[in-house]
Amino acid sequence: MKKTAAQGVVIVAVPQLFPTPPELADRMVALADIRPGQQVLEPSAGTGRIIDAIRRNAHGYAITAVELNCNMAHRLRTIDCVDDTRQADFLECNGDLGTFDRIVMNPPFSNADDIKHIMHALKMLKPGDRLVAICANGPRQNDKLRPIVEARGGIWEELPSDTFISTGTSVRTVLLMLDA
Repeated sequence: MKKTAAQGVVIVAVPQLFPTPPELADRMVALADIRPGQQVLEPSAGTGRIIDAIRRNAHGYAITAVELNCNMAHRLRTIDCVDDTRQADFLECNGDLGTFDRIVMNPPFSNADDIKHIMHALKMLKPGDRLVAICANGPRQNDKLRPIVEARGGIWEELPSDTFISTGTSVRTVLLMLDA
């Protein structure tokens, strides 16, 4: 604790990093309904806000975190509830990660990367299990992701335009939930 306090505030500037507001992360974890013994994936772990929400709201899980930025991946390795941290591009992770009961994510939005990340994550979701994600609320996301969510009886909820304002963007976003 003293060591952490001595370091002071560390600011990390990473392109396309819009940390999930804590209230939204808590809501995502509630929707995920993480149960004891489940394997959980956070494939764009960033600053760890979703992991923090899992720690606050669930118990008895195993978390795998994937983060491209080496400094943030190093920080994630210090969080005691994270069982496995991979410093990697999630889109390049395939069978080596395994499959998961729950996937909770806030992927990058630029160039429709959110679509690519969510579609890739779905391949790692065990049958009958659940993915909760944030994505941009644009025409490509509505064309590609919304029909999948609706076909599976999931949730497609437009979030207020100021949801990510504290992180420096007013990008229109959606909270989605679907079962495999």
